[in-house]
Amino acid sequence: MAFAPEPAARFRHHRSLRWQVMAAVIAINLCAALIALVVVVANARRATQAEMLSSLAVTERLVQDSIERAVAQGADADTLARLPQHLGTFRHVRLRIESADGRVVDVPANPDGHDPVADDRDEVPGWFAALVTVAHTERAFPVVVDGRTLGQIVVAGEASDEIEEVWEDMSALALLALGVNLAILCALYVVLGRLLMPLRTLSAGLSELEAGRFEHRLPMPNVREFAVIIDRFNALGAALKLARDDNLRLNERLIRVQDDERREIASELHDELGPCVFGLRANLESLGRISAQAEPALARRIGERSATMVEIVDRIQGLNRRLLRRIRPMALGHVPLAAVIADLVADFENHAPDRLFRLTLEGLAERYGDCIDLTVYRCIQETVTNALRHGGARNIAIEARGGDTEIVLVILDDGSGFDPNAARGFGLIGIEERISVLGGAWRIQPSPPRGTRVSITIPISAGETGARTQERASA
Repeated sequence: MAFAPEPAARFRHHRSLRWQVMAAVIAINLCAALIALVVVVANARRATQAEMLSSLAVTERLVQDSIERAVAQGADADTLARLPQHLGTFRHVRLRIESADGRVVDVPANPDGHDPVADDRDEVPGWFAALVTVAHTERAFPVVVDGRTLGQIVVAGEASDEIEEVWEDMSALALLALGVNLAILCALYVVLGRLLMPLRTLSAGLSELEAGRFEHRLPMPNVREFAVIIDRFNALGAALKLARDDNLRLNERLIRVQDDERREIASELHDELGPCVFGLRANLESLGRISAQAEPALARRIGERSATMVEIVDRIQGLNRRLLRRIRPMALGHVPLAAVIADLVADFENHAPDRLFRLTLEGLAERYGDCIDLTVYRCIQETVTNALRHGGARNIAIEARGGDTEIVLVILDDGSGFDPNAARGFGLIGIEERISVLGGAWRIQPSPPRGTRVSITIPISAGETGARTQERASA
């Protein structure tokens, strides 16, 4: 039981090898890009954590120094307000000054006045920032004057600067990798097209072999592996051509042997059986004349027996003539081919007087050689016999046209048609063998509205063409 292929398998079977290789390379690149993203994110997280902790350690010392300088300038209510003057700009951290009651007094900004966190959020995609962001770390440093806590400076780790740097580096690397991969894919597409060209050539060559053109040969490619395949293909074509030529020679020899045997049998029937039958008839007629001298009763009995034997002899003569015509017409090779065909059609008319036959002969030479003449005769004989016996045709048209290089036969009938799935009989098989030996072609097909059309083409060899031309010139 045959199973239908899965949809995925059907999709793969309909994709070319070039596109399958390209798809595999693209899939590998996507997997490599995903792995690279995971590695970049992991490294970025570690680098961001290290940078942020390092910045926090440096900032803590600077914040403590700034608090001491601010307190040293005077311990009053404006101490918290003076702290931003002593604090600079720090990377990877944010400062926040809060009063003792938790109110935010000031948030020191960058010298250009922009909030780095807000700017980074605008430039870095949220999904990437969420992947790289590390745990938030804060430390508070109290501002104590004369034992009284005025407020505190909160130092919080901020990874936005490092995330922005990682994003910029990764974006530039991704663009470079995308450009390189596109260039590689384009080059791979062109290279695969050139490398796989022998496969397309091989496919075309296999189509030639399928059509029976075994002499077709493929050029040797530059790729060693393909060269081995092409070399085997050419060897296969040569072997098939040799086998076909051997088969044609064997078939031709077989047909010639069969024709020779038929010729001998027909000659014996004509030269041996014919005279014997004629002698029987002559003796019966002589016996009839002798019986006239006998007694009336005896003469009557002898006459009845003689008449019966004459009928039998006539039937034997008719059977002999039909056998001769079936095996090999004696006139073939002695009279023009057109006359032999006309005699064949006339014989069909005598045996089927209720059928209508129409014969068209045009451009036929007197003779084309024994093999071609007999093939033409057999083709017409077998196709008309099938039309009468199996198709029940009432009207049969026979057309035979001779040209410079081929003979074309068309037999058209209005019978019941044919079954394409039915097994062919020995007659059609014999026609096919004869036509193939001569290098011809034939086709049987329905003929609308009903009936069958048989088309046969028989090529004429150079020697036979010259002989035919000479015969026409002498005529």
